[in-house]
Amino acid sequence: MAENTVLIPAEVLREACRRILEKVGVPPDQAHIIADVTVEADMRGVGSHGVLRLSAYVHRVQAGLMAANTQLRVVRERGATVLLDAQGGFGQVAGVHAMNLAIERARQHGVGLVAVRNANHFGIAAYYTMMALPHRMVGIAASNAAPSMAAWGGTTAVLGTNPVSVAIPTGQDVDIVLDMASSVVARGKIRAAAAKGERIPLGWALDAEGRPTEDPQAALKGTLAPIGGPKGYGLALVVDALAGVLTGSDYSIYLASLHDLSRRASVGFVMQAVDVAAFSEWETYVERMRSLVDVIRNSPRAPGVDRIYLPGEIEGLKRQEAERSGVPVAVKVLEELRALAAELGVPVDLPAA
Repeated sequence: MAENTVLIPAEVLREACRRILEKVGVPPDQAHIIADVTVEADMRGVGSHGVLRLSAYVHRVQAGLMAANTQLRVVRERGATVLLDAQGGFGQVAGVHAMNLAIERARQHGVGLVAVRNANHFGIAAYYTMMALPHRMVGIAASNAAPSMAAWGGTTAVLGTNPVSVAIPTGQDVDIVLDMASSVVARGKIRAAAAKGERIPLGWALDAEGRPTEDPQAALKGTLAPIGGPKGYGLALVVDALAGVLTGSDYSIYLASLHDLSRRASVGFVMQAVDVAAFSEWETYVERMRSLVDVIRNSPRAPGVDRIYLPGEIEGLKRQEAERSGVPVAVKVLEELRALAAELGVPVDLPAA
């Protein structure tokens, strides 16, 4: 455990989040979903999308920019596809409902695709794609985000980190769970570094003048670097076209940041479930997947590498450790969480920072 973090039992952290959310009018069942998605991020080591975000959610609700009670409306549906309007509500609630609906359609049609418009930040994309795994389905999710990255060759932020996640069942001890931003890192990781008072690696971001920086505060005023240069830019643009334009949500410079309390946001995302049984017998699929995983894991390793991991495997191991020992929360984030609870008059069983 890092010296500037505190270990907190997962259920204690979830309960604190639920109480805070319910205090600002979130219905108990929805508060349960939001808290679970939020804490899951911290458990998997993705603190950039964990309880660090809770105060921003609460302040948007308090400012009247985000609906406390998320009410989903079906805009249109046809066969395997559905378009939902979250009507300014929580992305987590809309995301869970959308993936459940995609799984249901996949049972009927082999594939289900549910798009959501007019939502807010939904946390870690892997939470939703992993929902498909117990059903022997592939889960796919993509969301747009407020601009923080310049187009390749540009200097002004016009695209978000626009994450993509794909969860693929293997029928083995570990599934494949890809969850990545279109930028080198998610903007939340820079916020997390700023919260911990840490420097960031060169190559993550540029300052306002377009110069590489190790200062997270300067990076937050500048732009993020796309992963793979023009490839990351292309991926971010494609996600914005699908999650933003296609769904009828905001996109590019028109999408407000979670931290912008001057206007409402309309985040868009797409959820897809693909039933393995629509393409292969499960036993045959598992045998072939085992062969693929064995090839990857047993491939020659570079000097100093003891083990080759599958995408999402390290996060899964972190989650197991968090279950055993507690969820690591940055001291500054814990202080902010306690201050938020005190501001709302909510009793929480959180340790002192």
